[in-house]
Amino acid sequence: MRNRTFWLQILAGILILASSGAASAQTAGTLKDQVLSDAKALGLSAAFEEAPEAAVPLPVAAERVPGAVPLPVDCRNMPVMYTKNGDLYKNGLKIGSNVSSYKAACSGDVAWRSSYGYIYRNESKLGDSSQSFEIALYTGDVFWRNNYGRLYKNSSEIGDAQTFAVADYTGDVAWRDNYGRLFKNGTELGNSSRYQIAGHTGDVVWVNNYDRLYKNQEELGNSSRFSVADWTGDVAWMDSYSRLYMNKTEISSRCQSFELREDGKLLWRDSYGDFHYQ
Repeated sequence: MRNRTFWLQILAGILILASSGAASAQTAGTLKDQVLSDAKALGLSAAFEEAPEAAVPLPVAAERVPGAVPLPVDCRNMPVMYTKNGDLYKNGLKIGSNVSSYKAACSGDVAWRSSYGYIYRNESKLGDSSQSFEIALYTGDVFWRNNYGRLYKNSSEIGDAQTFAVADYTGDVAWRDNYGRLFKNGTELGNSSRYQIAGHTGDVVWVNNYDRLYKNQEELGNSSRFSVADWTGDVAWMDSYSRLYMNKTEISSRCQSFELREDGKLLWRDSYGDFHYQ
């Protein structure tokens, strides 16, 4: 037993030397193999068996809360909504029955439609035969069309609308009828092939059938290539001569491409490939 212990100590010392930085990698490997072979001959191989590498656990990805939806910016009054047995609850209080769909706003209001086609704002019935609806996120105004194409703002009729778009911060609505005429709220702007509305300002930017570009009722120039800054209502656009404009002010006479941020910051590249911004 004593001899066995003695040889175990000697071979362990040799193995440590073989694994140290004093020997080259090749020499260390050779000595290690020799030591293990001698240990096996002495019946000591179990003492020198290498332990298996421990399994390294894989990093666990962060899980998102099921059903969590990011809130819009500065939306502190968005109500907590849920349905139970067909009833609609707002902040824990029942406000209606037979709900088929609903949309909540940062104003604390909610628009919802019943399975019978009735449309509501909170607990107040606005009308019936509703087909589609939107709610302005920050004013709580409800815009909806009935089965006959009539467009309403809350309970007030606006007109016959084929399409419509809502400005979330102002409660304005841009809409086009079946004849291609474009309106902002109750004011006709003109015949339009394309339009956008700025969510923070309610400005309507549109192009008529002849590629004339307008901001509300003000003509800007001839272009179908434009971009609208949602926060400021500014319009960047190019004409057919590669001139770049911001609203009615010429910015560059040799523009190749441009980008307009929602805060009105403009970045463009000129015909030489150089970038500029303002």
